[in-house]
This record gives sequence, structure tokens and C-alpha cells, in this order.
Amino acid sequence: MLPVSQPLRSLTLRKFLRRVEPGFYIAPSFLVMTIILVYPLAYSLWLSFHRWTLRTFKQGIPFIGLENYQQLFSSPEFWNSLRITFTFVFLAVAIEFVLGMGLALLLNHDLKAKGLIRSLILLPMMCTNVVIGLTWRLLFNYEFGIVNYYLNQLGFASVEWLSSPKIALWSVIVVDVWNTTSFVALMLLAGLQSLPEEPFEAARIDGANSIQTFFYLTLPLLRQTILVALLWRLIDTFRIFDVVYLLTAGGPARATETVSIYIYRYGFQSFNLGFASAASYVMILIMLAIAALMARAIGRAETVY
Repeated sequence: MLPVSQPLRSLTLRKFLRRVEPGFYIAPSFLVMTIILVYPLAYSLWLSFHRWTLRTFKQGIPFIGLENYQQLFSSPEFWNSLRITFTFVFLAVAIEFVLGMGLALLLNHDLKAKGLIRSLILLPMMCTNVVIGLTWRLLFNYEFGIVNYYLNQLGFASVEWLSSPKIALWSVIVVDVWNTTSFVALMLLAGLQSLPEEPFEAARIDGANSIQTFFYLTLPLLRQTILVALLWRLIDTFRIFDVVYLLTAGGPARATETVSIYIYRYGFQSFNLGFASAASYVMILIMLAIAALMARAIGRAETVY
């Protein structure tokens, strides 16, 4: 067997270093991601199988298996928060999609001052959720809110926007729709502007009207963009916390208590971290299931088109 020469060894070493060199550049990012993301997720998963409460953690954190999950699924409060969350997600996303599609179709035409209109529509996206929550809380104030003021000027009675169990959820939906409809409109507008012109020209030559063109051409060709926008909004709306907390904090009578508020109540008010961790992982699994279904639908859309 012939010995390996020194130049060949150095060449092999340089090739190896050249291959692993990118790893040294991205290693700090992976280290940071591990510290701030992977470790908390792993620790919360470990906590979900243990009992950690403010009263008993000094005596130890005993392993209790699936007891936290059993208590969670047998809790009427959890099922109520899950029902409220799905109701909120369905209504908010549906309204945002309809309004966003209308705005996208409007902005896709040649309008005067179209750039100014786009800027005004995107203004809600530039506000932080804390500012949005506090501002709308003042607007919806029963005694001093400007919404009730103008209702009174028109001859209507004041409305308990945030203190009535029947109206509070709709008030939160209105705020979320105001905040994120512009995002849906922006994504759909980008999809509309990327559609080919030939099918629409052929439809006009064949005598198709605007409604037929929209349902038989625009929506099918825009299907992938619609699914991506809906996936983004479903995940973002399902985990909403800050706006709801600032507006109602889950009240009145838990009429707006989403799963995020429910987890916050047990984790940071009752300090039952094991139970809150179990609820958090159930929430994560539900979001992953929704994301998997939507991603599969997006994949089918790519296959078809």
C-alpha cells in the first residue's frame, strides 16, 4: 500500500475545511436558537408530565405521568376556551378573507391615488398590538368611548362593547379584522398581479362577465395564494393573546377566554406550570394539525397548477 503524500493530505484537509466552513458561520445562530427555542420547548414538555405549583415546588417536582392531560381534557373551562377560540378564528378569518379579497380586487384596477390608498390600508399593520388593544379599549369605553358618543349623537343607546358576554367576542373580532385585513389584502393583491393575462383575455372574447370570470378563473388560479394567506392567518389568530388580554382579559364571564388566555391564567396567575405546559402542548398539536392540513392542500394546489 503506497503512503499518502504530504501535498495530497493538505489538499484533502483544505477540501474538508472548505466543506465544513459554512457550519462555523451558522453555528452561533443554531446555538442561539437552541437556547431561546429548543430548551424552553423541551423544558415545558418535561413540566407537562410533572406537578409544579407555587405551593409545592420547594418540596419537589414529582412525576405524575398523564395526570395533567387527563385533568385538562376533563375540564369544562378548557373545552369552553377551545370553543371560543375556534369561533373567533373562523369568524375573524372569514371576514378578513372576504374584505381582503374585495380590497385586493379594488386595488388591482387602475385607480387615482392608488399608492395613497395602499398606504392608508397598510396603516393598521404598522401599529403594535399593545397600542391597538389600548386604543380600541378607549374607543369601546361605555361612558367615555367615542363609539358610544357617536351612537348617542345618532339617537342610539350606548352599547356595552367589552362588558357584555354577548357582544364582547364580536368586539374583539372587529378589532382583529381592522388590524389584519390589510395583510390578507396585500397577499391576495400580490397573487392577483402575478396571474397570467391570457386566460382573462380569452374569457372576455368568449363573452364571460365579471362574476363568471371571478368564480371560474380568478379563484381557481388564486387558490394557492389564498391557502397560504389562510394558513398564516389561522395560525396567527389561533394563538392570539395580547389584543384579547388588553381588551377584555378573557372576560366578561370568560366569554372571550381563548386558549392562550386560559393557559396564561393557569401558568402566570395560578402558577400551575405543569398544567399550563400540558395545555400549551395541546394547543401546539392543534396548530400543527391545522398547518399540516393546510400545507397538504397547498401541495395539492401546486400539483394541479
